[in-house]
Amino acid sequence: MITPSSTEPAAGTGYPVGAGLRIGTVELSSPVFIAPMVGITDRAFRDLARELGAGLTCTEMTAAAALVRAPEDALNRILDMGSDERPVAAQLVGCDPILMADAAQICVARGADIVDVNLGCPVPKVVRLGSGAALARDIDQTVAVLEAMVNSVSVPVTAKMRLGWDQQSINAPELCRALEQVGVAAVTVHGRTRAQRYTGCADWDEIARVREAVDHIPVFGSGDVRDPAEVEARIRQGVVDGVVVARGMLGDWNFLEQTVRQLRRGDPGPEPSFQERLGLARRHWDAVVDQHGERLGVRLSRKFVVWAIKGCSGAARLRARVADLNTRAELEELFAEISSAGEGPGGWHRPAFTSGEG
Repeated sequence: MITPSSTEPAAGTGYPVGAGLRIGTVELSSPVFIAPMVGITDRAFRDLARELGAGLTCTEMTAAAALVRAPEDALNRILDMGSDERPVAAQLVGCDPILMADAAQICVARGADIVDVNLGCPVPKVVRLGSGAALARDIDQTVAVLEAMVNSVSVPVTAKMRLGWDQQSINAPELCRALEQVGVAAVTVHGRTRAQRYTGCADWDEIARVREAVDHIPVFGSGDVRDPAEVEARIRQGVVDGVVVARGMLGDWNFLEQTVRQLRRGDPGPEPSFQERLGLARRHWDAVVDQHGERLGVRLSRKFVVWAIKGCSGAARLRARVADLNTRAELEELFAEISSAGEGPGGWHRPAFTSGEG
């Protein structure tokens, strides 16, 4: 685990990398952030990510129009941010300046230290409404939305986007430059276009062009973040100021911990054993059940259990049981079987995530 003593830099070595990073007035403990992911980044997920060294966590993407109409009990569920969860961002999606500004104020009132805008979601149901990656096609409208939000709240407003709609219409450098001029405090760029979705490879050369285009605000990169040493190299070379991790850590909590350690000490540490990896996965499952209650929590844990099972021996047999998990006792029984089965020949599984995170 990341402990306070392990954050101290080694004398004369240039570590930690990314020290002193800020988004507006918000100071960050590391330049490794967790992307907002629908159905993933609930309170249980964010708490463990923060413990493992994430400098910033973020709520799941929330539609501004739904948020401003939500009753109190729904707000408590959607924006479940505790007083000890610092710093934390809330991510909104939408295209109406007034609704987005109103929703931003709700997020701040509920404890958000930063309000982020999703300009990269490629999912058709979001794009059809003119939001996500569709909004980013129109720089003037995007600026109008973000400027309204900046003027409505006292916390930093940030944006997460893709390179552009497709390879022929890459506009991230121009868009980020325009957003900086209206007070946006930081940008994250996923190195794919909307047309690519999650296919092909993230283009970090194009992400570097964004950093060259802005004057002062930090630029964070996202897409295919899977190698701690590569993360360090990109920050040291000035490609980005930090990274946002999404699919690269799902099912592999140790990747986050190793990346943070690489940036703080210059070494990711020893490769964790199967039991160590499984132990972190189990801690997350338990936290999900604690947060959501046994019935819902066990059901929500199923996808995380499947990722762990894919990395062990006898995966097919064990995976067949996941759909029948309904109680904590059944979850504990299956965990014991996974632990006894041990690691499979292909090693710990690193899944691909294809939902709405952009």
